[in-house]
Amino acid sequence: MSTDAYTGGPVDRAAEDVREGDADKVLAVAVRSYAAFAVHVRFDDGMTEEVLPVLWSVTPEAEREAYPARLEEFVARYRERLVRLYAEYGPQSAIARHGRYELFARPVSLIVLERLSTVRSRYGLAARWDGELPDRWLNDLGGPWGVAEML
Repeated sequence: MSTDAYTGGPVDRAAEDVREGDADKVLAVAVRSYAAFAVHVRFDDGMTEEVLPVLWSVTPEAEREAYPARLEEFVARYRERLVRLYAEYGPQSAIARHGRYELFARPVSLIVLERLSTVRSRYGLAARWDGELPDRWLNDLGGPWGVAEML
C-alpha cells in the first residue's frame, strides 16, 4: 500500500484496496448474479469505480474475505424480490428511461442493496456515502428497496 493509503480517509484507503484487486471476487459475484435480473450490464462510465470504494469502505476488514459468499446468500434469499425490483427499475424498465435509477443498470447495485438490507450497514453506508457520491444514487436504490430516503 502507498503512504496515502495510511493517511487518506476510509474511502481513499478502500479505493487503494479496490485498485489492488481486493474487491474483485465481490464484484465478480455481483456481475454473475446481475445477469439473472438484467441483460444490460454497464461499466463504461466509471460509476462502478466511484461506488465500489465507498461500499468496500463500509465492509469491515474482518468480513471482506467472506463477503462474496454473503452477497451470494443475499441474492439467493431475495431473488424473487430482486427480479421484481429490476423489472420495475432496471435498465429496461419504463421508469429508467426518464434518467433516474441509473445505478440499477450496474451490477454494483446488488452490493448497495445488500448493504441497505441491515440497519447496521445501512447507516454506515449513508454516512460514508454523504459527500462522496450523489445522494440520488443511494436514494434511488433505497426507496424501491423499502428504505426511507437516506440522504
